[in-house]
Amino acid sequence: MTQKKAIAFAKVQKYITRGPGTIEPPCPSFGPPLFCGGCDWLDLSYETQLKYKTELVKEQIQSLNSRIDIPDTIASPITQHYRNKAFMPVGKGEKSLEYGIYERWSHKIVPHKSCILHPPEFDLIAHRCLELMDNAKVQPYDETTHTGTLRHIGFRCSQDRKQILLILVTRSAKLPFSNLLVKKLCSEFPQISGIVQNINREKGNVILGDEEKILYGNPWIMEKINNLKFRIHYKSFWQVNSDMLQMIIKHIKDKVQPEDTVLDTFSGIGVLGLSLAQKVKEVVCIEELADAVEDGKFNCQLNHISNVVFHCGKTEDKLPEILNHTDKYTPNIPELIILDPPRTGVSKSVLEEIINAKLSHILYLSCSPVTLRRDLNILLESGLYEIISIQPFDMFPQTWHIETLVELKVK
Repeated sequence: MTQKKAIAFAKVQKYITRGPGTIEPPCPSFGPPLFCGGCDWLDLSYETQLKYKTELVKEQIQSLNSRIDIPDTIASPITQHYRNKAFMPVGKGEKSLEYGIYERWSHKIVPHKSCILHPPEFDLIAHRCLELMDNAKVQPYDETTHTGTLRHIGFRCSQDRKQILLILVTRSAKLPFSNLLVKKLCSEFPQISGIVQNINREKGNVILGDEEKILYGNPWIMEKINNLKFRIHYKSFWQVNSDMLQMIIKHIKDKVQPEDTVLDTFSGIGVLGLSLAQKVKEVVCIEELADAVEDGKFNCQLNHISNVVFHCGKTEDKLPEILNHTDKYTPNIPELIILDPPRTGVSKSVLEEIINAKLSHILYLSCSPVTLRRDLNILLESGLYEIISIQPFDMFPQTWHIETLVELKVK
């Protein structure tokens, strides 16, 4: 057992009996003795997972208002191999390089031959890649001594898996026999559409660095969602479960009006904003990552969309500028704001800007019930808003994570 501040963590040593709703985990790395941190709920039936996720959202949201109705979590059509993106740390095994997922609550790598969360193609390419790197005497990165070369191996793929990006994260620009590596991998795996060497010279847990080399093809893939085409850079945010993304887009489309001007914050490459473009008057996207903004602008041209504009910067900085200088940024006063933040949620300053501007309609898409509750509490305590609807979506089967869409309107 380990202890951190006032919280203690214990590891299961042995299962004597399993309770209702539990199953035998279909992966040997789930534990014990190994404890892969990828799947928290792999020992629960899928029906039980959905039930617990609904209860998780209820526990958080109904503490704000017990009368709020929480419908059942919408199930994912695919519960295994659904992830279109994965980054896995690389380490030194007994005889060769190995990759895997960190053990729960540690940075110890749990190696695996296959993972039920991402496509099998990722593992086939990863094993072959590390075999070739072993032959080239490439050393894994050691975070303690800040030595070695290969830190992570990453992937992003299209929904049909006909395009796969391979990302090699290294400590320095030197990568021995990279030309031979590219030649062999691309000949054996024709679905590889690009190979990128991302260079992260910094110490710490951040996976990607600021430098890159394009070793083959392009640093992006093309994807199609609901008849729209999207270019997705390997650094850009894109929901990991494409099937659930399409369901969420459908729910959001049903909540907008033709006369709406929409602010799409934390927009990424603009998948939500572009999906709404044909149904609303105008969309203004705010995104911090420059590569994602470039993808977004390219996607507008690709889909012949002229009523979507992108602003590059933090939502905390750009939102006040847009709301206080509407005439400069958009000819129309925004009626609807979409909040799709990372797991840390929305900053208090952004919520206060929304309240002060008295934006009439809010759609909050959250991947954390805890920070969602915190942020909703601020909006509700203003006395200006009320919750219209809440819908949980199972974006992340086999884990406790859940996506939740909340609609609020001015009273």
